[in-house]
Amino acid sequence: MPLIYEPKGKAREYSPLALNVYTGGCEHQCSYCFCRRIFGKNWGTTPKPRDLTGLAREAAKADKQILLSFVGDPYCPAERVHRNTRKALGILRQAGCSVAILTKGGLRCLDDLDTFQARPGQRIKVGATLTFSSEARSREMEPGAAPPAERIEALATLYAAGVRTWASIEPVIDPDESLSVIERSLPYVVAYKIGKLNHIASDIDWSAFCRQAVDLVRSAGRQLYVKADLRKFAPPGYLTAAECDQDTLSLPGWTKVGR
Repeated sequence: MPLIYEPKGKAREYSPLALNVYTGGCEHQCSYCFCRRIFGKNWGTTPKPRDLTGLAREAAKADKQILLSFVGDPYCPAERVHRNTRKALGILRQAGCSVAILTKGGLRCLDDLDTFQARPGQRIKVGATLTFSSEARSREMEPGAAPPAERIEALATLYAAGVRTWASIEPVIDPDESLSVIERSLPYVVAYKIGKLNHIASDIDWSAFCRQAVDLVRSAGRQLYVKADLRKFAPPGYLTAAECDQDTLSLPGWTKVGR
């Protein structure tokens, strides 16, 4: 089974390629976790570092942006023990790959700030999943993840250090919370991917949320991609072509001379 793979379906909206550096579980214990739904009892709270043997060979052929990670979190607490994400980043950098990171680990991602800053050009971006503005709501639904204020603090530090930042606004469990956390993060986030709540019934007015979220991001001059599930609630002609293109926020591919 390859380490670097092409995501399918809704996952493809996040990146053309992906690499999961941990497997088997996650300490964050999010109640809405897709992995828990898919893997069931096989998904625990003790992530295991994947064997990265062969990653250099695969990276040499990976000509598009690679996301870390869809399964688990690249900056789960276990990363401070195993340093598997840092190891993977070193291999990918050597190969000249472009990398997008998505985490709920808060300040832990700053352990690799030197690595991010050492990347050439626009070849790395670091993002946070932002679900709530309220610490209490976050603690209730994602008890092991970094609180919202810490995630935003990490984004602010990255932004000030010249690292390209982004945010995933999904799942949207409480629209007011999502709008609030977008507003709080706007000074520090370059680009947003905004979705909705899936697999769980709700009476949310998605049309109203879509317009409000898009207007917030546009007003700050930030880049935006609206995921397909939310996009269908936008008024006709309301979104631009770029806001509907799943690759509009993807980083360029290879940088290595001679490729």
